[in-house]
Parts: sequence; structure tokens; C-alpha cells
Amino acid sequence: MPERTDQPPEQPTPALPAPSYAAQVLTTAAAELERMGRTSLVTEGALRRAITVAVATRLHQLPTTVADEAARRAWAAIPPGVDGNTGRVQAAVLRGTARRLG
Repeated sequence: MPERTDQPPEQPTPALPAPSYAAQVLTTAAAELERMGRTSLVTEGALRRAITVAVATRLHQLPTTVADEAARRAWAAIPPGVDGNTGRVQAAVLRGTARRLG
């Protein structure tokens, strides 16, 4: 049998998901904040819990380095000044931030 000298066609690199992993984390965290209470005041601790739930929900099957980078991007994108916002307001902030991240 002759030896193959032709190469298989190059496969394109898989595209990143749209929306990005970081945007998915923020959108899921927004839903979690609303689940915690749409009219409850959000604290830094509540935001951390919502992000932790979102990271566990959205990124648990990804390689650690990818998940860590997505979580870092999500945290870095959140505007300061969480205390005093209601769950509904903070959820809207997170969704707007997610749209900007793409």
C-alpha cells in the first residue's frame, strides 16, 4: 500500500462562544441576584455569592485556566458601587456589562 503524502485539510480553530464566557457569568449572576430577591439590597457578599454560583454553573466543564480567565474578566468588568443597589438594579447593571463584554 503506498504511503500517504497528502495532508488532511486544516481545521479552523473553534470560535469562542458568543456571548463570551465572562458575559455568560455576568448574565447568570444577574439571574441569581434576582432569585435572591429583586427588592433586597445587594451587598458585596451577595454579589460574590451570585458570581460564585454563576462561575460554578457556567464554567465547571472548562479547563481551569480558561475558567479562571473568564471569572477574572467578569469581576474586572463589574462597575464599583454595589452596596445600596437592589437585586433588580444590580442585575440590570450586570446584564448591561455583559452586553458590553460581548
